[in-house]
Amino acid sequence: MRKIILLSLTAWLMYSTAQAQPAPNRHIRIVDTLTPLERSTRNPVILQAELDSLIKEYNTANPVTNLQQNPVQDAVKKETTDNANLIMLLGAVITGLLLWIIYRQGRQQQAIKKWLPAASVKNTTLHAKDQNTKGKNGQVSVETKISDLHAEIHKLSRENEGLSRVIKEYNGIQHEYESLRHGMLKAYKVRNYPGNTDAVEEHDAMQTVLDTESAVARYAYEKFLQPVLKIMDDHKNSPAKIPAAESEKLLDLLVSLSLLYIEYLYLRVNELAIGGKMVERIKGFANGKGPDPASLKKLDTEFGSRALVLRMALDKFRLKQLSYPVFDETNLNHS
Repeated sequence: MRKIILLSLTAWLMYSTAQAQPAPNRHIRIVDTLTPLERSTRNPVILQAELDSLIKEYNTANPVTNLQQNPVQDAVKKETTDNANLIMLLGAVITGLLLWIIYRQGRQQQAIKKWLPAASVKNTTLHAKDQNTKGKNGQVSVETKISDLHAEIHKLSRENEGLSRVIKEYNGIQHEYESLRHGMLKAYKVRNYPGNTDAVEEHDAMQTVLDTESAVARYAYEKFLQPVLKIMDDHKNSPAKIPAAESEKLLDLLVSLSLLYIEYLYLRVNELAIGGKMVERIKGFANGKGPDPASLKKLDTEFGSRALVLRMALDKFRLKQLSYPVFDETNLNHS
């Protein structure tokens, strides 16, 4: 295609060059006589008589007009030649553009022809493979999908069973917690324990109850029960020979331990009333401290009271000083 364009441009240039070259300058000679050779080939040769006759005839017919029209004719002829050259130039340009467009279309058609067979072969192969797969493995694919669905259903069923177990366990734990909560609220006066008020959350109040129970148990074991066990272990091989002082000490510890838990029951049993500053005294158990003697009242011997009955009974057993001298906020060591 490039060769065709180059040949066209070359031909147009050669033609334009040929048109632009001037005709060979052939002068007219005026002679009186002609030789036989000039007479046979006399084409720009003219006789003097002929020339005179022509001039005469021309001057007689158009003496002035012909002289004025010659420049106009030359200008028209030149303009016509220029227009023809311009038309030829435009024609050559248009021809070149058409040839270039035809060339590009040819290239595109060749590319499409090269691509179509490969695409057709690929599409045919895929279609044939798909048809072959559908024809041979259609039933197998359906069975595989059904098997996968069954496996997925089985998996979801097992997951559902696991979630059901978790929910059941959670419900069981929730039921156990509610039962424990109800039991603690029924057995303990939770709001009466040290540090618990109406502003405290219920679970915090129950945690305070457990902390107080642990502190009281630890104090009772270290201050009373452990010394009682030591005295009994020291004299278990000869209990009849136990000294009177050890007997009095053992009785004191047992009575003090019982008084401690009797007083502590004021916090736990609904029917018992809380007396005075007992709540404040129990706060000291967490630090291993006993009741503050400054917070105890003197024993009133003029009027009847529970403390007076206990004091008179203890006097019969010669127990004057108790390790835990508190009951109903009264100092039972005071005689």
